[in-house]
Amino acid sequence: MAEQPFIQFENITKSFGAKVILDNLSLSIPYKDIFGIIGRSGSGKTTLLSLLVGFLKPDKGQILFQSRDIHRDLQSIQQQFGFAAQEGSFYPKLTVDENLWYFGKMYNIPTNVLKEKIPELLRLVELEDAHDLIAWKLSSGMQKRLDIACALIHDPKVLILDEPTEDLDPALRNEILDLLHKINREKDITIIITSHLLDEVEYICRDVAILDKKKVVDSGNINELKNKYARYSEISLETEDRDYSHLIKKLKRKKDVKKYSIRGNKIYIYTTQKNEKALKNMISLAKKGKTKIISVGVGKPSLTELFEELTKLEAKDVKKEVENVKVTRDNKEKY
Repeated sequence: MAEQPFIQFENITKSFGAKVILDNLSLSIPYKDIFGIIGRSGSGKTTLLSLLVGFLKPDKGQILFQSRDIHRDLQSIQQQFGFAAQEGSFYPKLTVDENLWYFGKMYNIPTNVLKEKIPELLRLVELEDAHDLIAWKLSSGMQKRLDIACALIHDPKVLILDEPTEDLDPALRNEILDLLHKINREKDITIIITSHLLDEVEYICRDVAILDKKKVVDSGNINELKNKYARYSEISLETEDRDYSHLIKKLKRKKDVKKYSIRGNKIYIYTTQKNEKALKNMISLAKKGKTKIISVGVGKPSLTELFEELTKLEAKDVKKEVENVKVTRDNKEKY
């Protein structure tokens, strides 16, 4: 007999007025996974999380947690979830310790248990030296750690994070992602995140669900999804001057090159040739230019490329999605 999914969405439909946000959506999330939910703004990511934690109720369908309908035993099942919203849930005028005591008492955790649990939790999120600091005085990265600690105070089985690295610089983002890996490994907690930053999702998540047009387009192990949909070899190349205009002119004349994109300092080329042959040919083309090759590599398409393929977005539209996240923060995803 097949093992039941840890979390299961079955034929979920959710509307707000006449606007349908999720339409007959089904999705399974494995135990102890780090699971990413990605999609364009308005695709239903936040709605999906709100349904899971019980803030919203589906119009149709059911959500199962360990084979139990969450809305038939909502109070008991909610105790198994820890949720950290994008805005932060801690109280800025309380100290780190006071925040954890407050949230611990909200979950009716006995005082003697909290006395042992709080120092242990502070060590986990590396805030033991900041336990007596006022929350609003903490750095943005430390505030994010505090928010995660507050969500973990009651030992949930599932940690749910909405845009966990939003507004953090690259170094702090990596610290938070590494912390989530540590929590998943040491606490055996299933982690579910949403993010517009697909390179981060690819770094931290084993599995992913791609939302588009009110449904899950596909879901599963990221590498398996790449193998399933990858039609081309991906060659990444970086030159000293990072000017790829001459190379692009040559690529446009090659029938086996199906597309290319510039991300960061590198150009990514997608060709129908096999990896070894494609790599050799791209190096040969690049060497005909006047600049030195710094790095070159071959691999599977990125999660960004997979997302583009499944949602039929152009690369420039994906880039615009990411760049517009901060611009639209005041008018955040309502659904």
